[in-house]
Amino acid sequence: MQLVGIAIISTTLCLVIKKDRPEIAMFIAILTGITILLSVIFKLNFIVESIQDLAVRANIPSMYITLIIKLIGIAYLMEFAIQICKDCGEGNIASKLEFGGKIIVMTMSFPILLSIVEMIINIIP
Repeated sequence: MQLVGIAIISTTLCLVIKKDRPEIAMFIAILTGITILLSVIFKLNFIVESIQDLAVRANIPSMYITLIIKLIGIAYLMEFAIQICKDCGEGNIASKLEFGGKIIVMTMSFPILLSIVEMIINIIP
């Protein structure tokens, strides 16, 4: 409910200020987005710890779980940054950032792909 309240107040402020001072309205929107992002990130700690506990019990190497959590984090942060770029009217930068994010995710996930292929090769005689 706090996040909804922050969003409604900020949106109202932006609408009122936008016609006279669009740069301040944009700053308020970006600051609100960062505030929401930071408040949500701190709440994700419980989920990350739970996933790591399950991985330990399932005997999954922690390297894979850590990598997957990092990939998910990168995907969310990239999406957040892309939306900020779009909100600022910078669609070109947003599209380049999206492409760069995809390359980063693909590069970081490559060890998992190699591990899966190696397991398949070892299973097949």
